[in-house]
Amino acid sequence: KDLVNWKEYPPALKPDKNAPNGPEGGCMFTGCIVEKDGTFHAWYTSWNPRNPKGREFLSHATNKDLIAWTKHPAHMIAPDGIHYANHRMRDFRDPQIFWNAEAKEYWMHVLANSARPKPGSPRQQFGLLKSKDLIKWTQHDPVAFENAGGDECPDYFKIGDTHYIHSCRRYYYSDKINGPYKHPKLTHELDRPGINAAKRVWDGKRHIWFGGWSGGIMPLPREVYAGPGGLLYMKPVEEVVAVYQKTLLDLSGKPAPKGYVEVPRHYMLDARVKMASKGIFELVLGGQYRMTIKSSGGALSLVGPGFKRTRPCPIDTSKPVKIQVFTEGKLIECFINDQFAQSCVAKATLADTLEVNANDANVETPKILVAGEK
Repeated sequence: KDLVNWKEYPPALKPDKNAPNGPEGGCMFTGCIVEKDGTFHAWYTSWNPRNPKGREFLSHATNKDLIAWTKHPAHMIAPDGIHYANHRMRDFRDPQIFWNAEAKEYWMHVLANSARPKPGSPRQQFGLLKSKDLIKWTQHDPVAFENAGGDECPDYFKIGDTHYIHSCRRYYYSDKINGPYKHPKLTHELDRPGINAAKRVWDGKRHIWFGGWSGGIMPLPREVYAGPGGLLYMKPVEEVVAVYQKTLLDLSGKPAPKGYVEVPRHYMLDARVKMASKGIFELVLGGQYRMTIKSSGGALSLVGPGFKRTRPCPIDTSKPVKIQVFTEGKLIECFINDQFAQSCVAKATLADTLEVNANDANVETPKILVAGEK
């Protein structure tokens, strides 16, 4: 109910152990849930490379309470062989459904292989299916792109007059729902390379993005919103920020400390930093990972054992830069100006230390906060 406290329930859907070579005898993964007339419809991926009819199918289940689901094997969808290739090891997965108000029908995007690939075009495409009732679907030509092909876990949404498709590794935008879609010029990534298969939900006022690192580590929920030129910005949801109420260390108006300071295992750093036109600001997190912001060229880096990443991060030096960093066990999440994010999972548990290297930057309000009572 609050994006902070979570209750775990038993699995909603399980593989069919009685048919080990059938379409549901392997495993099941990425899909989505849509409500229509009081019934929830789940469309998801059934995956079994032992199945002689093909390793991937789109499967359907329904219920009324989101807990006890009923599968509908008769509704299962395979690629038609006309629009999408239907060989045994084909890609045909990750269904995501949305309502197309103009066409008055449901659309579904999937990762699929084109049955008629053009010379030089990518093998993988974002497939398009259409339905009036969420049960019967017709297959159509792939989504149109200017300079890209398909990717895993497509996720369509609209903000204002701009249409977006976010996938496993990148995102695209268009002024039309049917494309063509293209990358923003600055960057086409939200938080890479580790966060995969992210999914987004709409709560009536915000697009909330949930990602995942391999190993079962889940980052904080983030709000995704539109920037200029097709960009998507990202910031931690306000419910999570509000948890960090207790100020453990306040360096407001003081010079940045020399050497390291001791910090708890879980904390949020909240700072405003005034940077020069060629300024550099650094944090050494847990004694291992160095986060660096460079105003010249606009770059954010996070480097440490097993991880090295630099991403675009334009800085307006006329204003203080807002920096929020969360650490939890091995997880580091950095947010700059409520716009750009970079996170990683450390090789080993972080040391309880933090080092601030302000260089020529003016650190105005650095605070270390820990979770407390609201």
